[in-house]
Amino acid sequence: MIFIRKKHLSFWLDNEESLKFHPLKNETTVDVAIIGGGIVGITTGLMLKNKGFKVAIIESKRMASDVTGSTTAKLSICSSINYAQILSGSGEEIALKFKEASILAFDKISEIIKEYKIDCDYERMPLYIYSSNKKNFKDIKKEYDALKTLNIDVDLTNEFLTPFNEELPNEYNENNENSKSNESKENNIEYHNNGDNNPENYENIVNKAIKYNNQAQFHPKKYSDALIKHIKGDGSYIFERCKVLGIEEGEINRVKTENGDVLAKSVVIATNSPIYDPDSTLSYMTPVKSYMLGVYVKEELPDAMFVDINPFHTFRKTPTKKGDLLIIAGEHHITGHSKNTSDNFKKLIEFTKEKFELKDIGYFWSNQDNRPSDGLPIIGETSQKGIYVATGFGSWGMIKSTLTGMVLTDLISNKDNSYAEILSPKRLKNQKSIKKKCVSNFNTKDLNDEELKIVNDAISKLKIDEAKIVELPGRGVSIYKDSESNVFALHANCAHYGCRLSWNSAEKTWDCPQHGSMFDYKGNAIHGPTINNLKSYLK
Repeated sequence: MIFIRKKHLSFWLDNEESLKFHPLKNETTVDVAIIGGGIVGITTGLMLKNKGFKVAIIESKRMASDVTGSTTAKLSICSSINYAQILSGSGEEIALKFKEASILAFDKISEIIKEYKIDCDYERMPLYIYSSNKKNFKDIKKEYDALKTLNIDVDLTNEFLTPFNEELPNEYNENNENSKSNESKENNIEYHNNGDNNPENYENIVNKAIKYNNQAQFHPKKYSDALIKHIKGDGSYIFERCKVLGIEEGEINRVKTENGDVLAKSVVIATNSPIYDPDSTLSYMTPVKSYMLGVYVKEELPDAMFVDINPFHTFRKTPTKKGDLLIIAGEHHITGHSKNTSDNFKKLIEFTKEKFELKDIGYFWSNQDNRPSDGLPIIGETSQKGIYVATGFGSWGMIKSTLTGMVLTDLISNKDNSYAEILSPKRLKNQKSIKKKCVSNFNTKDLNDEELKIVNDAISKLKIDEAKIVELPGRGVSIYKDSESNVFALHANCAHYGCRLSWNSAEKTWDCPQHGSMFDYKGNAIHGPTINNLKSYLK
């Protein structure tokens, strides 16, 4: 495999000594139980504790090691083109409120960094959003028009720095040679200026960009770990490697885990994809997979962040001991809908080689988030009193996790919050589900002799590192042979809603294309919304 000498690991998680916490040992009572130890749970936990609440964060893996540890960690009041959708779909009043909420959350992060004196490579810089495909120039203009309607401080510029030196058609370069500044020549950074040229003449050129001034970036693990240090103690707890099995609702809710129970009047579901979902939020979201590379290049990288909406890629740099590491994300697709996820990494590598003089690929990893149908995150109290949820961040989690902490702290404190209504999961009852009903299958009976013969025959033909689904009458069995010729045979449908799973060759997981659950090749649930493992047919 082409990645064998690279680290299949997020850069943020490498060389960072994680704080370690024990699993739950005895029944514990707190004011608020938070399920999920990512930046959402951490931020919310700290804000609640600062208001006098006793909290317990329950994490099935390690703190800030999953979605938070796999982000690109750009901090901005918008991550791509989003406000045009909210403005047209939800109206100006809601769009204005969401703008205000995003700005408050953005500012709150810098306040937290100053208050706790956090060293997390926080740096202010502009964000450029543009398109390399002429078919989407109109989308950039539409988003810009929406931003001006909402009085958001942005520029629409046709002269901007790009993270790479694009080789454009000769006529284009010659006509615009004079528009390059002396600074750009000295630093070997190219300006793109369309001038009077007709972009219809070119298939792949950069046109105008939306420029968000004074945005920021940071190291998400350093930031999260700094917050974690202020949560535990004085009646508050952090439990790692503690899998939640369910919630028993009541005046005092009981969060059941593998290691015991946590009792709390309030419960926050902060698991990216909610493992408890009384309002069916999953029916209004699409799980989206994205791929990241951490690379060293020969070019001098500009002090800016970039989002190219088509073909979709994002770029940022971060300091390391070896120099600036360029983090590139792309190859997005709906979870479970890629025929070969290894190819997604390969395509991202080829794209990077085309755009940059590559010195070394240090890291490769993927991440997943839920894209809400109306463009707004889902944050607030569910229809079950005392149980709150935060999800649907649309790959814009750093700001929205902070917004979650602010909103939920107010709600749990019985205070009014100006943004609670527009973000509430209860708003979804007036919307139409975007999900097509999957063909569910929960037939997990042991295989009979005839079925076992069919499965064993398929196993005998399996190659090393090959996976496939064996179709049986009335059900399917997924099989996989690892590098040591160990074979695993599992129920081929998700333990959540019974939807047929899809093989993820790059990460050796079975992924649900409907709601985004993930299982390792042994059948263990490793990403929600499911909490149950897959049935194994081989003893």
